[in-house]
Amino acid sequence: MRVSSKWGAPEKAAKRLRIDAWNRDGQIHFPVDPFAIADKLGIKTSRGILDADTAGFIVKRHGADQVRAVVNASDAPVRQRFTLAHELGHYVQHKDDAELGFVEERAVLSSTGTSWPEIWANKFAAELLMPRATVVKWWASDRTVEDMARRFDVSKAAMLHRIKNLGLNA
Repeated sequence: MRVSSKWGAPEKAAKRLRIDAWNRDGQIHFPVDPFAIADKLGIKTSRGILDADTAGFIVKRHGADQVRAVVNASDAPVRQRFTLAHELGHYVQHKDDAELGFVEERAVLSSTGTSWPEIWANKFAAELLMPRATVVKWWASDRTVEDMARRFDVSKAAMLHRIKNLGLNA
């Protein structure tokens, strides 16, 4: 299976997708909606009852044009948004493949993940929902973690993780 992407770095890929499928009049509007982006890409999304250890999945069968992404309906809406953004990362990497299939188990999605495709998709999701430039700007203007999480519509834990990964002091 091919894991490289013509999109290059996950942050660059997420920024490009956000510009192409989300921004209006050259401006980012928050919160970024991964469900609306998936719709623009022709990806059918749904919320389903999945095993407790499964956050979601994305699949395209051989010979099929339709790509499906499912997120766990039992998860909080902020978790569903991050999971779908993560799945969009897999889509961007593999959209030209004949088949596509990723199932996201909670252990894989954790910050300690060691699988390169999963790390790439997590970085993609973080940049898609919480753009580096905006996080740095808002952090420098003394916005609180809670305020930023609310504005980006992500969990406080995801916001703290993003701040840490950008080398900012929380």
